[in-house]
This record gives sequence, C-alpha cells and structure tokens, in this order.
Amino acid sequence: ALYNAGAASFRTSQNSKLPMAIAFGSNILNIIGNVFFIFTLSLGVAGAALSTLLSRIISALIILILLKQPKQDLYIDSYLSIRPEIETITKILKTGIPTGIENGMFQFGKLVIQSTVSTMGSTAIAAQVMVAMLESFACQASIGIGLGMMTVVGKCVGAKEYKQAKHYTILLTKYAWIACIICCAIIMFPIQQITSLARMEPESAKLAIWLTRIVFTYKMIFWTPSFLPGYGLRAAGDVKFSMITSTLSMWICRVVVTIFLVHQFHMGPLAVWIGMGSDWTVRSFIFLARFKSNKWLEHKVIYHKKSSSRYSFKNLIVHKQKHKYLVALKECQSNNFFQNHIHLNHHFF
Repeated sequence: ALYNAGAASFRTSQNSKLPMAIAFGSNILNIIGNVFFIFTLSLGVAGAALSTLLSRIISALIILILLKQPKQDLYIDSYLSIRPEIETITKILKTGIPTGIENGMFQFGKLVIQSTVSTMGSTAIAAQVMVAMLESFACQASIGIGLGMMTVVGKCVGAKEYKQAKHYTILLTKYAWIACIICCAIIMFPIQQITSLARMEPESAKLAIWLTRIVFTYKMIFWTPSFLPGYGLRAAGDVKFSMITSTLSMWICRVVVTIFLVHQFHMGPLAVWIGMGSDWTVRSFIFLARFKSNKWLEHKVIYHKKSSSRYSFKNLIVHKQKHKYLVALKECQSNNFFQNHIHLNHHFF
C-alpha cells in the first residue's frame, strides 16, 4: 500500500519511469531472493514468501525516501506532520470502495471458476493454467495504457474539458487495442515452442495449443472494448456503474455460464473460456453504450472554489502553457488543494 501510494504520487507529477524502475528492481531482487532462500537455505515455500515480503518492503522504503527529496516535483517534508483529512478521505473512498468491491468480486469469481476446473483432471488443469497465464500476460501492455488513461482522462474531466476526455479515451483505447493484438500474436504463433519450453505432457500441450488459438483470436476483438472504456469511466467518477456492470457480467456470464456448461455438457476447460468470452462481449456493448450516452461525464469527484483569475485547470492540463500552469497551481495551493506539507518545486516549470 505504501509503495502504491508513493508510485501514484510520482505518476501524478508525470514521472512514471521511476516507479517502473523501482518495480523492476524489486522483481529482480525477488528472483535473487527466491534462489537464495529456496535453494541455498532450503526454506521452500517459506523462502519464496520471505523473498517476496523483503522485496516489497525495500521498494516501499525506497519510494518513501524519494518522496522526501526536495528535487522532486511533488515532495513531502515530514511524514509525521501528515494528519487525516476527513473530507478528502471521504472523496477518495467514494471512488475507492466501489472499485475495491469490483476487484474483490472479480477475484472471488475467479476462485469459484478455479474450483470448477480442479475437478476436470490433471490434463485439463495443466492446459487451463498455461492458457490462463498466457492470457494474463497478453493484456499487460493494454492494462498499462488503461492506467495511463485514468490519469489523462481524470485531468481532462477535472478541467471540464469533456471533449478532450472523450478524445483521449477513444485514442488510448485504440492504442490498447493495437497493443493487445500485437501481444496476442506474439504469443499465439510460437505457442508450440512455448509449451515445449514448459515441458508439458503431450496431451496437455495439445489442449493448451488448441485453447490458446481459440481464446486469443476472440481476445483480439473483444477484450479491449470490455475493459479500456471502464478505465475512462472510473477516471470520470462513474465508478458505481462500472462496479455494477462488471460484477453482474462476471457472475452471470463468466461464473454461471461456466458452471452450467461444465456440469450439463461436460465441455471441460473450453467452458471456462466460453464463459469468459461471453463476459467480454456483454461488457463491451454495455461500456460502449454508456460511453456514447455521455452520462459518465455528469459525475464530479473533486469540487473546488471558483477563482476570479482567468487561469483555470484547462490551462493547467490541456494547453500545457508553463506560466499559466504555475499560476494555476499557486491558486490550488491557496485553495488548500495541496495540504499536509506537500510542496511544488519551481524547477518543474
């Protein structure tokens, strides 16, 4: 949590490279720790857990130390001076709680599906695990674009530049779509070599190859519109609609359809992906309809006092004129936007 909070601060100040570098170093440290604790000290599973814990603690400490450096665009002079701000916390929770519920229900649904897969036999389980791992890897680039979309669209909505918000949502969704297609193709074509490297049994490898080609072909079309518009909706404060849509489509399409096909038609792991594909399809049409209706732009996450100055957040975010950026941010400070001893350096401008 500390690392994620610190990383969000750097991304807000348009420094996403630093959190990426820390995360990369943390993963390298985790791998080295796994080798040391598991093979050298023979700690087994406990060694893997200890390595992960230590790498996460170190990454959190690094980012907290960097947040105190005055050379950063946003920095905190003293953690001890930070005090809870009920009004700000309430605004955050109004967005965070629905998103947390959505993610929690999603993970619980995956657990239910996994328990269904566990009854299919070792061949089906091995194939399902391989396809699920590859499918998760194929969407990481698009998810990264989605996270960037939340920052961009959130700033545009905060500046009341709704046309810009719609423009960047569409543009970044297209980029994510291209990234998804490329990643799927990179994995789908050499899938035979991938299963060979994984040393899968011939039957499991054959099933995994067949499933990968079916799933990835469908994923290229429907995965992006089922997830990326949701990032834009959440950035604009339309989190309840996203939560309700994702939860219902998850349980009705993915869970219920999968269980029905497994128990009634004995379709094996293919049933899991049919359920997932139906979830992607339904969610795509619902999110796209919501996006076209413009109702997602009617929400307000942060309210601020109007200023008599002609400088507004649209100068700050959209036009990127440095002298207006400086004046607008000073106005934010005077209106208590940046509290708890959080400072802005002039070298940023």
